[in-house]
Amino acid sequence: MAVAVVVALVFPLVLPLACVPGPAFLSAGGAPDGLYLQVAAHPDDDLLFMSPDLLGLVARGARTVTVYLTAGESVAGVSDDHPPRRYALDRQKGVRAAYAWVAGARDRWRRSFMTTGRISVEVDTLEDLPGVRLVFVGLPDGGDPRADGGRGALTRLWADPEGRTCVHAFLRRAACLTHRDVLDMMRSLTDVFRPTVLRVLDPDPPSVGVEHPDHVAAARFALTAVPADVEVIAYRGYTIQPLPVNLDPVAREVKRKAFAIYRQHDYRAVSGHRYDAWVERMYRRWPDESIAP
Repeated sequence: MAVAVVVALVFPLVLPLACVPGPAFLSAGGAPDGLYLQVAAHPDDDLLFMSPDLLGLVARGARTVTVYLTAGESVAGVSDDHPPRRYALDRQKGVRAAYAWVAGARDRWRRSFMTTGRISVEVDTLEDLPGVRLVFVGLPDGGDPRADGGRGALTRLWADPEGRTCVHAFLRRAACLTHRDVLDMMRSLTDVFRPTVLRVLDPDPPSVGVEHPDHVAAARFALTAVPADVEVIAYRGYTIQPLPVNLDPVAREVKRKAFAIYRQHDYRAVSGHRYDAWVERMYRRWPDESIAP
């Protein structure tokens, strides 16, 4: 699948445009060993909250698999007349374009499908660097009131291990899926890709501040699915907004540009001070706290 590369920036940079560094800035040291699995709720969570850690891995040629559990359609088509399916697919285009830029590769991807239990997932592989893969599961976004049972589909699935709650996937025809189906899917992906490191957002966020419940549910599914010998790195999500800026200027601008490339495809992210705040920060979860789901 060929997708046009978009590199125009949509908001001012702190550095002059000519001085914005390319992804090569992040590539010192060569490709690390192992496979790095990221599990995110939405396309953009990885760019906003796991980066520049993640961007550095991609730029160095590491083997990475990023799984997006929801389609990220949110309220497109509810609060406006934007087709929700088109919006979900646009967000996929956005993350593909951003990853290709960071990898220093053409924005050309090979699309395939993998059946994992009762769920068929899309796997996109970067043609020039096949160690970079994106997996789109397509469950309903937590903000979508059209999902079975209304809003909070992923959270309700996580909270019901007995399987009384079931939800249909948003992007593809599938059976009504339960907690066990999602967990089996995650375990199948783990068996196939055999990660050495798992990145997630905060599975147990602090009571101060507001975290997206999809972030929490996605992290808990992932943590439950991976073997005990997989290293886990968890990141703060929405709750980093009031914290001090902690990225140096160059790393900040590389992250800003990667997100700007994605942002060209996301009409709901064209503005908003929250995005700018998240781009300037990255906080790993405090190491002395438990990460048990």
